[in-house]
Amino acid sequence: MNDWTPLVYRGDGAWIGIMPDGRIGVGVESEGRSTLEGSGFVPMWPYLERDLSASLVEFSRSWTQLGQGGVSTPERLLELTVKSAWNSGRSYWMQLAAPWAIEMFRRPNFDQELVRELLSEMGPSVPDEPSTQDKPAPAGDSSVPDQPAPAGNPASENDQSTQDAPAQSDSGAPADDGSGGVIVK
Repeated sequence: MNDWTPLVYRGDGAWIGIMPDGRIGVGVESEGRSTLEGSGFVPMWPYLERDLSASLVEFSRSWTQLGQGGVSTPERLLELTVKSAWNSGRSYWMQLAAPWAIEMFRRPNFDQELVRELLSEMGPSVPDEPSTQDKPAPAGDSSVPDQPAPAGNPASENDQSTQDAPAQSDSGAPADDGSGGVIVK
């Protein structure tokens, strides 16, 4: 393959597509810039601001071409996205990753072992609503500096609600309180 092939428009001028070396990457319409793997899947994080189902449909439509880029399924691409966002330590992206992980747990096409592992890591820190504290500034806006994720859980160490595991529904999935968060016992 000799050319960059943009396939899925991400927004802000960015596309997800196939790099000249055949791997899935990100770029602008006229050129590929970086492989997703090489960039730690960070270019995929804006999809976390969208609906999981809609993102899955969008990638599935182009999977005939994207599937040749080194990631086995659209579900696997989204799993890698959630995992990288959670492991980033950046609270905004972590808070967006948590509801996706919960929804992935409820869907059979996702790697349930991986999703359970993620949910276990998220445990009592699965947030209710994303804060905008460390949301990146729009492209070209240098007025908002990157801010590190807050250290530790701001809840009191005596607060048992933050130390217990998430409550589970009858199906074994973490219980959802309707706001995208998890009910904690």
